[in-house]
Amino acid sequence: MNTKIFYHADDYGVTYEQCVKILDCNTQGVLNSISVIPNVKEPGKALEILNTFDKNGKIRRVLHLNFVEGRPLSDIEKVRHLVDDKGYFDKSFVKLLIWSYTKFGDSRKSLKAELKAEIKAQLEMVTTEYDFNITAIDSHQHYHIIPIAFECLMEVLEESKNDLENNNISISQIRIPVDPLYPLIHTKGMITKVPFVNWIKWIILKIHSISCKRKLLKEGFDIPVFFGIFFTCEMKEDIVTALLDCYKKYSEMKNKNLELMFHPGNLMAKHELLDDRRKELEEFYMSDNRFLEAQCLKNLKNAR
Repeated sequence: MNTKIFYHADDYGVTYEQCVKILDCNTQGVLNSISVIPNVKEPGKALEILNTFDKNGKIRRVLHLNFVEGRPLSDIEKVRHLVDDKGYFDKSFVKLLIWSYTKFGDSRKSLKAELKAEIKAQLEMVTTEYDFNITAIDSHQHYHIIPIAFECLMEVLEESKNDLENNNISISQIRIPVDPLYPLIHTKGMITKVPFVNWIKWIILKIHSISCKRKLLKEGFDIPVFFGIFFTCEMKEDIVTALLDCYKKYSEMKNKNLELMFHPGNLMAKHELLDDRRKELEEFYMSDNRFLEAQCLKNLKNAR
């Protein structure tokens, strides 16, 4: 197997300016993979910009399932448990994780129906309604690793195989967002630089990804080695260059592709947010770290 490295940007599609900033990391740097948020205001415009930059289709296009922010693509009444009284997504990762273990019988069946309806709507938005040539799936804040969400995703993908309207859907990769320990252990001083909160995220995702990974491998999906949880939103040049060779070595040992997750596309104003009521989203999209991650992607081109 000839292994590939995906220098990947999450959160593509929120605004025209943000799309251009992300794609500049391709023309000026090493970026070769993006995740498309499906419930943005102008998905058609996001696709037009992408195709203009990527005329040869060399950028991997990934569905970024979103249950975190903005409005659902399904009818509100079909996803009532996933949204607030204004019709915006409002269920945290922890809340949905708890529901995975506490919902039974008709209650669980109802929640699954809502999740499946929205997953199907988001998948169709970037395949049937606007053909982004999606070949992989991940999710905003990694919600697809939550057991009930993963179960629904796999059911939707299985059902789509028999749906003639979705015959342009061909998903070969699904992200398992768990970094291996090997690069940290074998790169002097890096293990102590991981923020404590990211260790908590890693442990939660590690525990819940085990059964997901087993299922995906059984179904023949490709699962790239992941580089991004230990330093989420901190993928700056000094960190990436210190660890990249070790991640490459590990992926080659495992004969797997490698994916590095960046968040290079910043927003400029509060009104650009998919939900401008939430302070944490404003800080997330307007962080200075997004400039630094974009610069890292551009500088890596000169370092290769």
